[in-house]
Amino acid sequence: MAEKIVRIVTVTGADDSIQPEELVEVADNFPFVEFGILLSSDPKGSTRFPSRAWLEELFSMQLHHMLQLSGHLCGSWVKDLCLGSPRCFDELDELAFMFDRFQLNFHAVPHVLHKEKFLRALLDRCEGLDVIFQIDGVNDGIFDFAKTQDGILARPLFDLSGGTGVLPKEWPRQTDGYSGYAGGLSPNNLRGQMEKIEEVASWPIWIDAETRLRSENDALFDTGKVWNFLSVAQDWVNGQDRRDH
Repeated sequence: MAEKIVRIVTVTGADDSIQPEELVEVADNFPFVEFGILLSSDPKGSTRFPSRAWLEELFSMQLHHMLQLSGHLCGSWVKDLCLGSPRCFDELDELAFMFDRFQLNFHAVPHVLHKEKFLRALLDRCEGLDVIFQIDGVNDGIFDFAKTQDGILARPLFDLSGGTGVLPKEWPRQTDGYSGYAGGLSPNNLRGQMEKIEEVASWPIWIDAETRLRSENDALFDTGKVWNFLSVAQDWVNGQDRRDH
């Protein structure tokens, strides 16, 4: 029997290959879903990274439908933030306010941390919000620092794949409270992988899928696969909306 350990299920990578309105139907049927939106400094958008125009449309729609959204910062925006520059929030401007939480994607690339400036930049925009740190075996010290700081709700995301869709040989044991698990999860393997995650997770978690929710050529955010993934995942969801936490 599935243990109800999942608070929310994040599906990441919605982009210009679909209309933002398509996310509403998914959320209406699966109220526990969170859409992870990949964000970079390129306003033109690309595969997995929506354009500025798409984000503006999502923002307008969000005002009426209250989707659960997380902003996944990537590339130079993460490097600059670690050095203390809030350039990502400045360039997103009002769009930043549609996200319930932010995620720092390191992708196993070493990042230099300026502790005082980094903390100041995070507190200025993210105080009271969950900030997710990708635990990749390279930049874990940044999370270790952040979780000790007042005002920062640092959450670990165990993701050794770095967005490549590769399952880990084994899932890390949960040690820091509310945590995320990602890397290679798909509609076809989720049931078996959740049984393995249950063995190492003692507190509530969230799960996140990206690569295996796309079309075979990676060009399309596949809502059919998303639907199938969420249909399997709901057996482990405790039925609470993230905004209850």
